[in-house]
Amino acid sequence: MNERDHEFGHASVEKTTPVSVTGLCFLAITVAACTPDRDPEPPPEPAPPARSTPELQVIVVGSGTPLADPARGGPATAVAMGERVLLFDAGAGVLRGLTAAGSDPSRVAHVFVTHLHSDHTVGLDELLFGAWTIGRDRPLVVHGPDGIEPMVAGLQAAFERDVAIRAGGLEGADPRGATARTVVVEPGVVHRERGIRVDAFAVEHGSWEHAYGYRVEGAGRVVVISGDTSPTDAVVDACDGCDVLVHEVYSTAGWRARPEAFRAYHAAFHTSGEQLGRLAARARPRLLVLTHLLFFDQPPAQILEEVRGHFDGEVVIAEDGERY
Repeated sequence: MNERDHEFGHASVEKTTPVSVTGLCFLAITVAACTPDRDPEPPPEPAPPARSTPELQVIVVGSGTPLADPARGGPATAVAMGERVLLFDAGAGVLRGLTAAGSDPSRVAHVFVTHLHSDHTVGLDELLFGAWTIGRDRPLVVHGPDGIEPMVAGLQAAFERDVAIRAGGLEGADPRGATARTVVVEPGVVHRERGIRVDAFAVEHGSWEHAYGYRVEGAGRVVVISGDTSPTDAVVDACDGCDVLVHEVYSTAGWRARPEAFRAYHAAFHTSGEQLGRLAARARPRLLVLTHLLFFDQPPAQILEEVRGHFDGEVVIAEDGERY
């Protein structure tokens, strides 16, 4: 009983005849019996969950090179936002790499090719016809440098009979999924879709006239994919503090132990661990992911040491199936 109740009860005792305990009990029962039943107030409706924008994620589909490494598929990197998946390059084993990483290959509607080296394109037939056999029912859009059109046309001619049997026979496959539309890439904006923007920028890849890196922006994140390149200022400009920089690399120590002609080729076409460390210090990514890994008989720790000798940010060696 609080103070106010105490005072009220004291005043009542002075003005009325004392009531027995039995009477008080009878009174309480009577009041309770005469009080109409009331349904309890329903609990408040829970607030609907806030709708959040899916995060832009990098998926390592293949982190390998032309060298046959059973633990690494051919070069391929995906950028996903929710159920939408954009693929960058299509190396060997791309269909299995996507599936192992938890992405449905039949949902990939766009692939962006950095350049036309075979290790970056040999999986285009898998992506075009293999993903069709497991459910893609719309054309695949293939973005790439000059020369991408005859490459894709050649693949369609090569698999013409396969398509005819699958679409016209008992399988009854939708023939639209076995078709492709090619888009020749030039520097600048190359794709937009529902909150995602993709820009291409030219890189230096030896004697290739046209080679590109890609910058992907969406959901407040920026991802830059170098493609194959020697150290290039364009990567620094495209990243400029980006969230994730996915960059190719070879071991400086392993390279130094190789013959002169070998060293000359890789110096013109690719980026060493030491060079990448210096480049990353200028590009300032929050996370640097090392891919297209040329170890040259060196342990992975050697490449990390070379990069970290010049870049004090976060660095990881890509492993197929990982997400960032």
